[in-house]
Amino acid sequence: MRPLFMLKRAAILIISIFHVGYSCQAQDTPVNQLVLPEEKDHKIPFIWITSKDSQYSAMLIPVKLSGCPRVFYMQFDTGSPYSLLYRNKLKAIGNQYGESVRVSDTTEKLLQFPFHVGNMPILAKEITVQQFDSTSINRNKNAIEIIGTLGTDLIDNKIACINYPKKYILITNSYNIEKTGAAWSVFIYEKRRILLPFSIREEQRLAYFDTGSSAFELLTDKTTAMRLSSPNATPTNREVESWGKSLKVVSIPTADSIEIAFQKLPLYNITYMEGISDAQVNAMKKTGIGGMAGNGIFLKRILVLDTRNKKFCVQPFR
Repeated sequence: MRPLFMLKRAAILIISIFHVGYSCQAQDTPVNQLVLPEEKDHKIPFIWITSKDSQYSAMLIPVKLSGCPRVFYMQFDTGSPYSLLYRNKLKAIGNQYGESVRVSDTTEKLLQFPFHVGNMPILAKEITVQQFDSTSINRNKNAIEIIGTLGTDLIDNKIACINYPKKYILITNSYNIEKTGAAWSVFIYEKRRILLPFSIREEQRLAYFDTGSSAFELLTDKTTAMRLSSPNATPTNREVESWGKSLKVVSIPTADSIEIAFQKLPLYNITYMEGISDAQVNAMKKTGIGGMAGNGIFLKRILVLDTRNKKFCVQPFR
């Protein structure tokens, strides 16, 4: 998944939040169709894709398809409430590995589709298939080939322990945080969207947690970003197109920090988008959302999300 695509996707997501508010966007979330093992814990490795903008452009999880000897990857994206596969990639895989999967130009869903995420077997009773811009796969079996997205349905009704320093996600039914230096805090989990409460300069806000926007630490409105930026800081700009509209993504160095789950986490850059109207910003603020948080603020820590009980913690890494 290319960095430009991810910037566009982040732009679409944040505009959706600005425009309609969290509750409206969450109305059409489909029922979770992924069936995971009930009891056993599973430790799933992930890798980072790097780009000129970030060392952490995408969090990729290895997957294997039935009848195919090759390892592929799917992006772990909590900005998406459901998982999906890319039609053109599946067609190319079917052409090269005939026993694995077969789709046509009109395939929109696969039924009773088994696959492995890391070493964890999953059965998708139904999984969406969408068109993607790439029409082939690299024939080098060691190439990193991204064939879809794993959404929050992967961790729904489970506990997900994202160990950023050691690069793995533990999916489990119980987690003991005693002696970790962490404490549980509550978060909003509705329609498989994750909103984490945080404070910045003693202002209480909510952040939409989106692992699909790894390049951002905190994406917020321009007024907040300028207020928190370091004196004489030099911004960096990137242009993206979203819904036919040109937007400028601006990141500014900051020496500030946020407090989240009783932990004080430093910020190094804060980001906003130019081209967002005041009405959209005000609509977002009315929901209590202060922006979108990516992986950047947690890179030196362990984030534990208990979606069953709607609580989370940020654990120091030692």
